[in-house]
Amino acid sequence: MKILVVADWHGAEIYAEVFAKSFEELGHEVRRFSWKEYFKHYQYSTRYETDNNKIKSIYYRLQNKYILGPAVNKINRDLIEQVNLFKPDLIFIYRGTHIHPSTLKEIKKNTSSRVFGYNNDDPFSPRYPKYFWRHFINSVPLYDHLFCYREHNINEFSQLGNTNASLLRSYYTHERNFKLDNINKKYDVIFIGHFEDDGRDSCMLDLLENNYIVKLFGTGWEKSKLYQEIVRLNGEISPVYDDYNLVLNQSKVALVFLSKLNRDTYTRRCFEIPATGTMMLSEFTEDLASLYEPGVEADFFKSKDELIKKVEYYMSNTELALNIGESGRRRLISDGHEVLDRAKQVLNKYHEGSENE
Repeated sequence: MKILVVADWHGAEIYAEVFAKSFEELGHEVRRFSWKEYFKHYQYSTRYETDNNKIKSIYYRLQNKYILGPAVNKINRDLIEQVNLFKPDLIFIYRGTHIHPSTLKEIKKNTSSRVFGYNNDDPFSPRYPKYFWRHFINSVPLYDHLFCYREHNINEFSQLGNTNASLLRSYYTHERNFKLDNINKKYDVIFIGHFEDDGRDSCMLDLLENNYIVKLFGTGWEKSKLYQEIVRLNGEISPVYDDYNLVLNQSKVALVFLSKLNRDTYTRRCFEIPATGTMMLSEFTEDLASLYEPGVEADFFKSKDELIKKVEYYMSNTELALNIGESGRRRLISDGHEVLDRAKQVLNKYHEGSENE
């Protein structure tokens, strides 16, 4: 089977690229269509090399931000051309913010390719500016199937005219997320993640003040009103990239705060943390409690006070924390939450549709 994977391709090592590799591992011919290069990488200038031209920077960043202009139009023209040349059986579009409805109409009119979409963000969250998702929202009825990161998006897609939607959870990857044997647990508690103004800064400050060995990693924390106090105790807050798996392995407990921006009931780290055998302590949701047995395979909190009490308890019972981490890892593997499992889910949906035609 021929599959074209279409995406921005930023962060592809955990997003689009791992799907492309998984499809290849399952024996399919895969081509990649990436659009981040159409903006000369100016939209990600802190991660990729540019020629540091200020006029170009404004020109390309504005087009990428508002998803309009010559670069966006060229993305869509080139995608149509690539589809006509490759003639894929399946087009898998990862977070199709830049793909016009007219492009999908053209593809479906002139080819037999089936078009699937997947989003790891919530296109219906009121916290996003309306212009950001407009092309995707207007394209919803045109997809042959839409995979949702969140259960509540299924009904929202249905209301927009597409009843072919199903849940496709996030995942871990065995190359990046795995247990390291004989590792020194140098941290009591860590949190790796971005700042949101939902009280997570207050939680982290309280833990830092409680004389535990706590470390915070991530981005955007300078927006917190408690930033200076946190930095005084934590040191500079920076993201962790290459050492992500190592840092998770080095902690007795890893925290999860859920994104309110995306209305999350679980997140990617709910799979990445257990993959390392480290105990996960997360904000409570019914969804997460259905994935891991509370107090046995992970644990959860509903308030800052409960978080502090549970950290205190597990720091006094570190062997229990280690056992919970290992039980969570066994549950993760048993239930099948690796990216290859998700790729199989996508292909199963493709074959279901083929049988119904």
